Amino acid sequence: MPKDIRLALKEIGPEGYKVRHAPAAPAGRGARGSSVGGFSDKPRRKPLGPDQLTKSRYMTGVTESKREMWFEARGELSPDVGDRWRMEQGNLVAELAREEFPEGTFVGGPLSESQLQPTRPLFEVRFSVGDMTIRVDVLRPAPSDGWVLTEVKSSTMTSRPSKKRAKQDVAFQAFVLEEAGISLEGVEVMHLNPEYVHPGDGDLFARTDLTGELDEQIQEAREKAPEFTSVLRRDEPPNLWPSRACNTCDCPEACHDLPEHSVLTLPRLYYGHLDEIIEEGRWTLEELQGHSHLKPKHENYIQAARSGEPYVDSSEVQSALDELEYPLYFLDFEAIDYALPPFEGTSPWEKVPFQYSLHVVKEGQPLGKEEVAHKEFLGTGEGDPRRPLAERLVQDIGPEGSIVVYNATFERGILEDLQEAFPQWEDQFQNYTHRLWDQGKIFQDGHYVHPSQKGSWSLKTVLPAFDPDLKYGDLDVQEGMEAVVQYSRMISLETSDSEAREIEEDLLAYCEQDTWAMVVIHKSVTELL
Repeated sequence: MPKDIRLALKEIGPEGYKVRHAPAAPAGRGARGSSVGGFSDKPRRKPLGPDQLTKSRYMTGVTESKREMWFEARGELSPDVGDRWRMEQGNLVAELAREEFPEGTFVGGPLSESQLQPTRPLFEVRFSVGDMTIRVDVLRPAPSDGWVLTEVKSSTMTSRPSKKRAKQDVAFQAFVLEEAGISLEGVEVMHLNPEYVHPGDGDLFARTDLTGELDEQIQEAREKAPEFTSVLRRDEPPNLWPSRACNTCDCPEACHDLPEHSVLTLPRLYYGHLDEIIEEGRWTLEELQGHSHLKPKHENYIQAARSGEPYVDSSEVQSALDELEYPLYFLDFEAIDYALPPFEGTSPWEKVPFQYSLHVVKEGQPLGKEEVAHKEFLGTGEGDPRRPLAERLVQDIGPEGSIVVYNATFERGILEDLQEAFPQWEDQFQNYTHRLWDQGKIFQDGHYVHPSQKGSWSLKTVLPAFDPDLKYGDLDVQEGMEAVVQYSRMISLETSDSEAREIEEDLLAYCEQDTWAMVVIHKSVTELL
């Protein structure tokens, strides 16, 4: 059974932080909506009642839906393994951020009468106003008078969505503090610096001042908070049918039964077009046929779903396959990313490859499992796995032939980072990026559409159309974030040798399945033509 780990702070000194890996309690496989064990071995706070509008519930309401917020408040929606990893990383960042305020005091609850005076920074301060409760990361004295709210984020705040979420998050806190009678003179977000390079090249933290920039978001909180608290007090979840939120809803109970194929399974339909179609009351494929918002890839999907047979654009598929040059190297990486980078030369959340699988196919050879050569690498030491991985990769990939990947963006990024980290192999890695061939484009562009994909083109949804017996559900590691968590646990000094060997076998089996799946798909698609 997969187990979770935590990354624990070991030491903070003038040369920067150091980290160690330490395992935590066992946990179930992390799927949203199922029970997930904790990464951290610290005691958890007692959860608040389901009628309380907390910061996390508010954010679920504004970024997901009121229905998901209702289920979350009742413990019926749990973070998946990826969310749990990022949450634990965030806890470590928050802990380290307090070192920036050496005069601060940890409160961990409501303020006492004496602490109401802004004399020193306060950490983890709880405020409750009616049915709203927040816990402020840092509340520090303003230079003149009153307080400054400092929200600590483990993100680098480089994307537009992350900036938008941060503003909404801080605005809700500012609104509750205003209602609590706290004089707030400033608002800022303290986040990881994307330019920081470990160890100690630049400042680990950066600050973004949001004072005076949150009027719109505070007004949003002022309007939505009463609505959300009303929803949380209900005995039954709100019914959102029909809405775009149905497209991504993870609630354990559906508002409405839809057919297997509907407007919500159309591949990559623009949100604006989806909203318009929903307003028109069109949901079934029969109602959608010929709609002005549909592109050829949508019509191809509708044709496949209605016929029950795959749609194949033979000329486009053949044109894509004609780009391949033998030998073919089917490549897949697994990479870990830490908020607090532990390896020299890495930055916050930089993806560090620790594993790859490589199946090598020569022209004209049989494509059975026994005939196709397989090579692999998995870093098993505690240190930086990149150098040994790079050394092995330049031995395993020859100077000619296409490098077949599924969704080239990820593998290209890994290769470009390796090129920068190891200039002695710059020419090889640059050569590899030029030779990448993305198998996923055939399915992403709608040149092959199987009804079982239900609009998705991910490897795990495409594979069953070609080999239903090759199942990820039979593996102990079934997806990328589980691989990250298991790898981090495997390299922990506190994991026994027998456990580490078991994890090693699980990781190798998972990564090998990804590249073998691409070989199976290649063989099947080639035989179609």
